[in-house]
Amino acid sequence: MMELKKYTFIILLLTIGFSGVKAQEKADGRTYYDKMKSSLYTLNNAGNFETFNMVSRQLKKIADEEKTKWIPFYHASYAYLMAAFLAKEKYTIEDLVNQAQNMLDKANKLSPNNDEINALQGFIFQGRMINKEGKDVYKWAQKAVKEFDHARFINPNNPRPYYLLGQILYRLPPGFGGNKESACHHFIDAQKKYKSFKPKSEFSPNWGEAANTTMLHKCK
Repeated sequence: MMELKKYTFIILLLTIGFSGVKAQEKADGRTYYDKMKSSLYTLNNAGNFETFNMVSRQLKKIADEEKTKWIPFYHASYAYLMAAFLAKEKYTIEDLVNQAQNMLDKANKLSPNNDEINALQGFIFQGRMINKEGKDVYKWAQKAVKEFDHARFINPNNPRPYYLLGQILYRLPPGFGGNKESACHHFIDAQKKYKSFKPKSEFSPNWGEAANTTMLHKCK
């Protein structure tokens, strides 16, 4: 009888412990969800250096807490990069692009051969072109185009590499491979793909459509 009570007590403790762990996992899941939802809302509505810089640190903190999820690292990388494009100080730009690369390297380790990561890698290479001249511009442009082509090969339906390829072709001087007519064709392709594109999850990458529309207006 004592043995039965002893085993019943042990089973009860294990059940309580297991329930506690599951409750904690559920709470942690909600916390991650709430933080990501709030941060991505800020990121998607950001329009200046201060906001991008602030939300990049928020997303980095989430990514560092989670460690095994590539998506927070990806969005942190994107936020750092957008801050770099809007920064005024040369040393700040370089530091932010380096931060973007660091975050994306971690995302890539968690999710290799990912078209979204390849596309963003090419965008980071565009960031390396800021304040560069001559051969340096051409070098980074080549690297960017290679990443966009890789992303398109992995997933031809992803609109972002088409938009980003169009952007780099539009902005580069003709002597470095720029071609506005070709760029506009890529913006048109991107627009078609944005219309049918569906992100894999609520937090999956889903940016660039508004910027692509702006570039299309410049093509008219």
